Amino acid sequence: MHQEVFIQLAAILVLGILAQWISWKIHLPSILVLLLTGFLVGPVLNWIDPDKLFGVALFPIVSLSVAIILFEGGLSLSYRQLKNLKDVVLRLVTIGVALTFGLVALTAHYVLNMNWHIAALFGSILVVTGPTVIIPLLHHLRVKREIGQVILWEGIVNDPIGATMALIAFEVIIAESLGQAILVSVLGIFKTLLIGTLLGALGAFLLVFLMKRYWLPEFLHNPVTLMVLIIIFGLSNHFQEESGLLAVTLMGIFMANQKMAPVKHILEFKENLRLILIAVLFILLSARLELSVIPFTDPTAYFFLFLLIFVIRPVMVSLSTIGTSLNWRERVLLFWMAPRGIVAAAVSSIFGLYLVEKGMPEGMQLMSYTFFVIVGTVAFYGLTAGRVASLLKLSFAHPQGILIVGAHAWGRKLARFFKGQGIDVLLVDSNKHNVKMAEREGCEAQEGNILLENFQEGLDLSGIGKLFALTSNDEVNTLACLHFADLLGRENIFQIAYHEPQLNGEPDRNPMWRGRILFDKELTFEKLESLLKNGGELKVFKIDEHYTFDDFLQQEDRKYPLILKKVNGKLEVWAEDKMPEPEIGDQILAIVLPVKNGQMENGKQERDLL
Repeated sequence: MHQEVFIQLAAILVLGILAQWISWKIHLPSILVLLLTGFLVGPVLNWIDPDKLFGVALFPIVSLSVAIILFEGGLSLSYRQLKNLKDVVLRLVTIGVALTFGLVALTAHYVLNMNWHIAALFGSILVVTGPTVIIPLLHHLRVKREIGQVILWEGIVNDPIGATMALIAFEVIIAESLGQAILVSVLGIFKTLLIGTLLGALGAFLLVFLMKRYWLPEFLHNPVTLMVLIIIFGLSNHFQEESGLLAVTLMGIFMANQKMAPVKHILEFKENLRLILIAVLFILLSARLELSVIPFTDPTAYFFLFLLIFVIRPVMVSLSTIGTSLNWRERVLLFWMAPRGIVAAAVSSIFGLYLVEKGMPEGMQLMSYTFFVIVGTVAFYGLTAGRVASLLKLSFAHPQGILIVGAHAWGRKLARFFKGQGIDVLLVDSNKHNVKMAEREGCEAQEGNILLENFQEGLDLSGIGKLFALTSNDEVNTLACLHFADLLGRENIFQIAYHEPQLNGEPDRNPMWRGRILFDKELTFEKLESLLKNGGELKVFKIDEHYTFDDFLQQEDRKYPLILKKVNGKLEVWAEDKMPEPEIGDQILAIVLPVKNGQMENGKQERDLL
């Protein structure tokens, strides 16, 4: 028996991580693969029964997991990144929430024939737009920073609001009189806001206080943060049901926007934990579904889903953003980003079961339609949002731009060369003169210390997919690579070669701490500077039937390849650990040494395609 339980627990974790890896390989949102995995191992093959496996602990585990996800989401919400879009977020989480609630309730009553009480509860549940779905979807799409932040804020803040509204609607349903229902509603809203805000602020203050005074060793920052989060969540729910989600979300937001203690290392830990929790939660909740209960064959369910996606959401966004700075493209993208996720599933399951226990069969109707909406919206938005964002020119799912750290003379020369080849380039330097020179030369540049914790927030990395650390300081290059490894992926982080000191015959640094060695291990800062100052030219070599890669390699001692530009526009970087393999139609961007009379040693004429 114990062995069977262990196998099922291990299978949930393994399948969840494997599903996310598969989604990355096939370029699909991970949520779709996770849902399909859950359906397969649950109702289809009956390998995993979450209710039997966890019993009464299932929904407390789900609730606590959602709390951790919302806290991590709150930690990623920075006021600074919103700039002029704070009013948009405020309208979406107030006017937008009210419109969504009212329109969904009306539609549910007249289309799905729900009674008014259940329709109101259904409307409250569908207010949420699910960070458990939106966060992976945003990571997959790589939308422009500001509109991405609006989508993220809406998804995270709406979850506790929707859960609170659902609780109040549920209390109204079971109230014995109209007067009691009104009293429950007013008190519920007041207590949730008061308790959630006070305890969220208390938790953030306690953690910042302990870290600022160094009363906690750094190795305990993450465990203690998790401990405080659980305490705050439990206390808040104890004093007012479902207020815990609001408390932990606000706790994360408060910590993210204070300046007294660094929290980036906590965010990184919670991001890793979030990936695991999302994988497990989606498999658990989809595995416990009875497919026969979900109205996949009901035409009215599809009509409701159509109205939800193509009428209710666009109307809500349009009315909520009147008079704001959003352009029409950003509004359309907001139309297309409202999938429902874990919170909707958990809340509908909890209240649906309560209603069934109280002799109200409408509770099963509530759960079945909620899960139908979850499956439908995740599938629809997951499969179409990327295409829509790309058509709107708001997405960079596979960005090819380069962030160059170091706007010195030859760094600017490289940037101009890459820009001339249609490659987006952003230069960063702490030297004001270098930045001004880059701007005069037509390059996009930004002044600042790339090593500062908050500097990333001020960078518009739209279209940027790779980092080249090109400063003369090897420590700065290494730290820059470490700072951007999580954001861009370690495979896209490069730094120029360095003179590696030897201690007892061994390198003095772990190569895993560094970026990938750029271009060639011989091309140190000094070598590149010398080449480009003393006659080295930047040229493009096109590979075709008459000029093969072998022809190019014959003079490798006279040329240093930098980047391979594929026919489809994708860039492959020459790195010390992996060399690209050029094909017909590709272009090689390289540094060429000076030669006499424009001839190479074997007599071939250099081909400058610039």
